[in-house]
Amino acid sequence: MRALRAWLSIVKSVGSGARAGRQGGKIFRYFVFKALSDVGFLEYLAVPRTYGELIAEFGFEDGEYFQGLLNTLINDNQNLIIQNNKQYIRNHEAAMPDLETIMQKTHHRVQPMMLMAEALSENIIMRLRAERLGLPGVFERDEHRVVNMFNELLGTAFYSIVRAGCFDYLKREERQGLVGKQLLEIGCGNGLETAEIWLLTKGKVHITAADAVPGMLQLAEKQFEQYLDQIQPKHPEVTAENRPGFKLANATNLPFDDNSFDAVLCFFVLHWTADPATAIKEAVRVVRPGGLVFGAQSYKPYTNPYLNLVVRSSRNSYGFFWKEDIQRWFSDCGWELDMITPAGIFRARNLTN
Repeated sequence: MRALRAWLSIVKSVGSGARAGRQGGKIFRYFVFKALSDVGFLEYLAVPRTYGELIAEFGFEDGEYFQGLLNTLINDNQNLIIQNNKQYIRNHEAAMPDLETIMQKTHHRVQPMMLMAEALSENIIMRLRAERLGLPGVFERDEHRVVNMFNELLGTAFYSIVRAGCFDYLKREERQGLVGKQLLEIGCGNGLETAEIWLLTKGKVHITAADAVPGMLQLAEKQFEQYLDQIQPKHPEVTAENRPGFKLANATNLPFDDNSFDAVLCFFVLHWTADPATAIKEAVRVVRPGGLVFGAQSYKPYTNPYLNLVVRSSRNSYGFFWKEDIQRWFSDCGWELDMITPAGIFRARNLTN
């Protein structure tokens, strides 16, 4: 019943999760091809080229990221790039994706994904050339341009809908058990998530909101009460006791003592970390015995390979993984994972408690 309630809230708002994923994937595909086209990569493939020629011509690093990009292009169902006899060539019969056409066929609540695709795809060529910015650097370059674009993206309804689904998926006693307790929010973004958590718990949970990007954390602290007023003008009073604390923190090295929190919310953040397994160990470490780790996480095969390339364009972002991976990582910590497929909403508890 919990799973059905959580899943229905998503389907009613954005339609089929699979359909939304396909639509979003087309947006990311367009911007990956645009990044390659802008540097002349596709034009260069007008005639057959070897792997070594591509490396030499564009100054790309011979590594797993470029190999992964080529594999994604080759396996694209439109066959825009063809591999033959260890050479690559542009398929001139396949049309380049057109953004206007894509957006016309995309659900209006999926369309804001264009902001993330456009902002981060600019880093793909830098990543290929080993000009490797870490995640904070990617977000804060060009006077916080990516931070500002994500500020718009994170304010869209899609994330709010899934976030509510995360709380719907908790057992009643788990939701009630959060009252008066300490909750760590990993990857607080622009403050909307923190405000929604605060409202969902009626201001009765002590929230520590953490993010690895200084610019995002500053936005979150600045915008938290603005979002409260916007979402629910007659919200409970914000006091010194119930106002969230905001902390700069990396998910793979949390600056908190063991057993500091009663629950951890991890919402679409593991793929941005350098090491999801370590991030899970850290989340488990800071939770008290009997505590809870919950949230949402996209995973393969439901994530689009072009989205994966965009996410991994920062040097220390792991990208997407399989459900079996996240299950194993929690299991290695002695925790059991309960997850809705394919929505990615999950809750995990210690098997020994």
